[in-house]
Amino acid sequence: DAAGQTRRMAMTVLMNALVFHDALAVAEFQVADETRGTMRSVRMPSPRQGVRSETFDHEELCAEWERILAVNYWPIFWTAREMLIRMPVGTAGGVLAALWSAASLLISGGVASSHDLTGIVFQRLIADRKFLATFYTRPEAAALLAGLALPASAAPGGADWGDAETLASLQVGDFACGTGTLLSAAYQRLSLLHELHGGDPAALHAPMMKHGLVGLDVLNINVHLTAAMLAGSHPDTPFDGECLLTMPYGERYLRSNGNGKRNGNGRNGNGNGKPKETVTVGSLDLLRGDVQAGLLGHAAAVTSGGRAPEEVRDLVSRVGHGKFDLVIMNPPFTRPTNHEAGHANVPNPAYAAFETSPEDQRAMSDAVKMLTEDSPSNDYAGLASHFVELAERKARPDGAIALVLPLSAMSGGSWEGVRSQWRERYEDIVVVTISGAGSFDRSFSADTGMAECLVVARKGTPPAEPRGTFIALRRQVRSAAEAELLASEILRIRESGELRALEGDLGLSVVTIGARPRTANFYGIAAAAPLPQTGPWPLVGVADGDLAQAAWHLSRGALPHIGRPATPKTALPITPLGNVARSGPVHRLVGSPTSASRGAFVVRKLQAGAVPTYPILWNHDNTSERTLVIPPDSQGEPRTPEEAERIQSTAARAHYNLDFQFNAQSLIAAMTDRPCIGGVAWPSVIFENPDHEYAFALWSNSTLGLLLHWWTSNKTQAGRGRTTVTGIPNIPSLDTRAITDEQHAAAKSAFDAMRGLRFLPFDQIDEDPARAELDRRLLVDVLNLPASLCAENGPVDVLRRKLAREPQIHGGKKSRVVFDEARDAQGALVVTERSERRNDR
Repeated sequence: DAAGQTRRMAMTVLMNALVFHDALAVAEFQVADETRGTMRSVRMPSPRQGVRSETFDHEELCAEWERILAVNYWPIFWTAREMLIRMPVGTAGGVLAALWSAASLLISGGVASSHDLTGIVFQRLIADRKFLATFYTRPEAAALLAGLALPASAAPGGADWGDAETLASLQVGDFACGTGTLLSAAYQRLSLLHELHGGDPAALHAPMMKHGLVGLDVLNINVHLTAAMLAGSHPDTPFDGECLLTMPYGERYLRSNGNGKRNGNGRNGNGNGKPKETVTVGSLDLLRGDVQAGLLGHAAAVTSGGRAPEEVRDLVSRVGHGKFDLVIMNPPFTRPTNHEAGHANVPNPAYAAFETSPEDQRAMSDAVKMLTEDSPSNDYAGLASHFVELAERKARPDGAIALVLPLSAMSGGSWEGVRSQWRERYEDIVVVTISGAGSFDRSFSADTGMAECLVVARKGTPPAEPRGTFIALRRQVRSAAEAELLASEILRIRESGELRALEGDLGLSVVTIGARPRTANFYGIAAAAPLPQTGPWPLVGVADGDLAQAAWHLSRGALPHIGRPATPKTALPITPLGNVARSGPVHRLVGSPTSASRGAFVVRKLQAGAVPTYPILWNHDNTSERTLVIPPDSQGEPRTPEEAERIQSTAARAHYNLDFQFNAQSLIAAMTDRPCIGGVAWPSVIFENPDHEYAFALWSNSTLGLLLHWWTSNKTQAGRGRTTVTGIPNIPSLDTRAITDEQHAAAKSAFDAMRGLRFLPFDQIDEDPARAELDRRLLVDVLNLPASLCAENGPVDVLRRKLAREPQIHGGKKSRVVFDEARDAQGALVVTERSERRNDR
């Protein structure tokens, strides 16, 4: 419960202070001697000296922490001391003794010097993670991201890595710092490269802590742990001040000026100059160009017991727009919608932490919308996109961003504006994904349960035809050392000119670690690829480089002969689906099963034997969706005649699968015997000439149609490829306008001949005779292409086998669907399906 979480967090703060106190015991500090007016050297005794038998002398410990605070380390010890002072005397000693016993085990295990164990232990105890999405970045992923963002070949600011003066002036920021894993990884990388070039990392520590490292979060315990992580790099080196702040969240205050809107120069307007009540939204308040001193003053007070006014003014300057050489973040992924599991009764889940009221949730959402109204970020993409916009505003003109983002950032329609911004304002773009089977296998965080990507880019002027470097790892990185080597190899391939182009024919580059090709460890594939003006970015989590190149060429109207680069490509009429058809309305406009919701219809389940006036294809039913023609499952009850007529005009026989589960479902496009209204799972696809529906249905369910859907869909979840109603028009498809009436007639004939055949799920495409027959009828009988394309071991056969082995497609599924055929008493054929285990994955 909430009280239990709070108690665990409190104990975490105390135990972490004990761990860090022990690390400080080796240090010698200069403190003021008030009686003599001079400085004197002191050592901080280890907290173990406070142990008295089975108890702990908490008064002595408070005095020691007071002396430490006289040096600095406010984010670490101030909160801990305040809790200790308020702890009942009768229980304080026993509690501290128990905590010290646990802390001693952590110290002996190396936790004081390991952000790995620190993050794992402490992040588990954080409250409100379901709303704050404070997922723990795996330290190996953090090391990889920092290694890509800080290449050994080029120090930030145009400096040399041995130039201590320039490095000390750098600013590295994380505005959702969590337990400090990313900020610490960047600092460690910077310190290591400085040392390798003859520098002294200890001498760099004080200026970096005071001016260079900025870590902000809405959870005080996160800032507490981040401070311990960073200061622990050199605990014997004191420093004067830091910018590690707990940002206010959900608190109302009077803003003294401005309306939050940015003018053309990027500064906020002054409005009418009157104070206006607003509500704090954590680090996203820094989207404003005119950050209020009072806001950061309050953040400083919450974090460390208050600061002098001149220090607050310094903080305001340091977090301004265009100040950061590197912004490195794993921002929250939560969306301000209640469509996700567990959020049904929460108005705005993105702003629901700390028991904010529904009214404050709405106010916070409105505040962020106002702050981002002229940016490409949006609520459909979620809070992560708003933090990307924050990184954009804070990075210097030649600064870099290094981000952990949901995989949807690469393909989701709501991320389209962000991708365009990257394409137009950034260069040296590197995208890293993982081609694992499960969602957790494709994550760079410890517990998001969804596929993610790393994005590293530098602000600058991209070339006329921008390109990016895309890496698809075969598995997660397993150690920080492996991450360092992998980052170096990726950068070496890119900088040496060895990186192959996605649009080539000779396969993609391989990423290995090891001196000898035959014995080197294989880590994945890499390619340079053009950045599309619109639509998804390529090579996201793909395991087979040849399959990726085939999908690339096919999306541009050419089917390559896999394994035969010298053979001319087969031309195909391919165009975005929106050029030949339009998609029907989103399901919210159609209706819902509840009469209270908006929409043209109340959607009811279709009863057996009923003939509906308004048939609707609403939900999925995998077992009844194995054939090209499927029945409607629902009917609509009109709310108003006008709305019913408008939605009924979008009814069609062709429908597209929005949420295609590769390892369970068989159809991308389904047909109905009569025109139906599209629903949640199956929006309609409307052709001006209905005769074109047959060729479309054959193409979409062919190997080539499935390949293009997989290539362009949002593959954030394992074994699933999603799109949206607005995304359907962007999917590359057969240009039905480019084929003759005779070919359309042949398509209808082929469709009629195959309408009763049952198709296996997509992940079993290599063993599906119905899919092989469809490919032959479409390519040979309808499109008049050479039969060799569909021959055994021919290009299409090879594609089927490659697709079945893609981890994204099979999702690690260990079973297979088998069709059993039998005859009933009347001799009619009855087909049932069963599941059996498969052993080839």
